[in-house]
Amino acid sequence: MVSWDELRGQRDSELLNMDKYQLAIPYSLLTDVQKEELATYRQALLDLPNDYDTPEEAEENFPEPPSWLD
Repeated sequence: MVSWDELRGQRDSELLNMDKYQLAIPYSLLTDVQKEELATYRQALLDLPNDYDTPEEAEENFPEPPSWLD
């Protein structure tokens, strides 16, 4: 069983991982499609705790990163 704190920790790690792509130089190298995928993924991560009633349900529906994201 996962707690909300653990789930938020997972989410925060993913946000840190993807934020490197929003720096000025790397972000400018992304295609428009990649920028949209990144924005959609980031928003899904931010919304995760609010979109589900239990941390288990949220964990089962944890957003998948874009395939090109390390």
